[in-house]
Amino acid sequence: MSRGQKQVQESYNDLVARSRLVQHFETVYVPGLLQTPAYARRVLSEMVPLHGLAVDDVDAAVATRMQRQQALYDPNKQFEFILAEPVLRWLLVPPAVMREQLDRLQTVIGLERIRFGIIPMGAELSWAPQNSFQIYVGEPSHAVVETFTGESPVDAETYGRVMERLWEDAVTGEGARRLIAMATQALDP
Repeated sequence: MSRGQKQVQESYNDLVARSRLVQHFETVYVPGLLQTPAYARRVLSEMVPLHGLAVDDVDAAVATRMQRQQALYDPNKQFEFILAEPVLRWLLVPPAVMREQLDRLQTVIGLERIRFGIIPMGAELSWAPQNSFQIYVGEPSHAVVETFTGESPVDAETYGRVMERLWEDAVTGEGARRLIAMATQALDP
């Protein structure tokens, strides 16, 4: 990141381009592949002071992240997203921006190449959703865990098994739509 976030986003664009399956579990942020530009700007802006970046290229990084979303429509790719319900509730952005972001999530439910689920709060869980991670299945497969200090490579096979287990507790389809609608309603004054 010392050379700017645009380069980091370009490396993820390349990683997605080389993958046939992208799996993403998130406990804090809406995944980048599903973010609106305003939400992405907020997330990427946070990284500048957090990492003490000398290069502030947030606008270029947002544009590059938005380019990556074209992969969602590639017939040769599959995507799986599981969000912990707090992702829908954290007000990292103003309510109007969050409402727009939640609307965006509604649009991906039911798309042919996207599996989307939410792990609800208040439900007994069979597996602890410990941390956010991403898996890029291709040749070779690659997985990363996100922390405050950055993204660390981890064993893709192990995290693939974790993803399978997390699906056991995730609600999909209309259940996911209801959770998003409830989060949207909570934004109303």
